[in-house]
Amino acid sequence: MNARTVHMALRGTSAALAVLAAAQVLLAGSFLSGHYAVLRWHMIAGFSMVVLALLQAVLVFLPGRRERPPSLAREGVILPVVLAAQGVLGVFRILELHVPIGVLMAVGAAHGAVWAWRTPLPAAKRKAGTQAAETQAVAA
Repeated sequence: MNARTVHMALRGTSAALAVLAAAQVLLAGSFLSGHYAVLRWHMIAGFSMVVLALLQAVLVFLPGRRERPPSLAREGVILPVVLAAQGVLGVFRILELHVPIGVLMAVGAAHGAVWAWRTPLPAAKRKAGTQAAETQAVAA
């Protein structure tokens, strides 16, 4: 994998995490309004977020990491741990912590998606023969 492909994968995982975080907020609100059947979907979306965060934790250490901010590696490792802790808090119904941390995580997921989509993609590497041919064409 090259740095460009890794960054595109980071864009995908961060966008998916942001969408799932927004869905989590809607599902939690629906549950708190008395629609108890959505609690299952809230749990499934939460597990999906953990899987995506684990994938993203691997991606932050692949090629192109030197061009990314150093804090991204820390956040990439911390996010799956925090999401797993969120799951434990939710399962044990410790909503005093689960809800506010969930709101902060939704904001953080949106922030991560904004970073990934605002940061330009690394330049695509060209093959040496293609570059030489382009240079000759420009010189002629």
